[in-house]
Amino acid sequence: MMPEKNLTKKADRSAAYRSTFKKIPWYDVKGQFFDIWERLLSLNDTPHDIALGLALGIYVGFLPLMGVQMAVVLVVVLPFRKANKVAAIAGVWISNPVTVIPLYAFIYWVGTFFYRKEALLSYKIFKDKVGEILELTGFIDKTAAFLGLGADIFIPMYIGGSFAGVIAGIITYFVARKFIIYYRKSNGTFQQVVDK
Repeated sequence: MMPEKNLTKKADRSAAYRSTFKKIPWYDVKGQFFDIWERLLSLNDTPHDIALGLALGIYVGFLPLMGVQMAVVLVVVLPFRKANKVAAIAGVWISNPVTVIPLYAFIYWVGTFFYRKEALLSYKIFKDKVGEILELTGFIDKTAAFLGLGADIFIPMYIGGSFAGVIAGIITYFVARKFIIYYRKSNGTFQQVVDK
């Protein structure tokens, strides 16, 4: 009898912890992802317009513009009159506080294939410079020192981000458009908003 009681108490405690954590918004990342998709799928726009907005957002999300991406995507969307702005803003969140480090490392790596090799920083030099920056105190000092790394980091990142962003944007457009059409046909909502 005694072991069953302990198991029950442990199970009750575990359930209590899970229910507590489910109240914290960041805990249910999977649920938030599906909630965002549901909102994108239910936008009152054509599949082309939603997919185009999402693709443009993904493109801008691959550029190293952390902090101003949403404003930039709203400017980028302007020439594309039909692109959905809400979908574009959702797309820039491909780079977020969780994904920014691996994403920026990836776009730098891609950019190194297209930038002159003699200007690239070696891993050891880069590590030493970043170590020096991290030892600084104050946000302004760290930001100024990071920006001081200059062209040797930012130009390859922009080149790599542009290249990878175009590819990711094209893939996103076709996959999202096909998925939205399929979703709307399966739910019977495709007749209401037809693709032009």
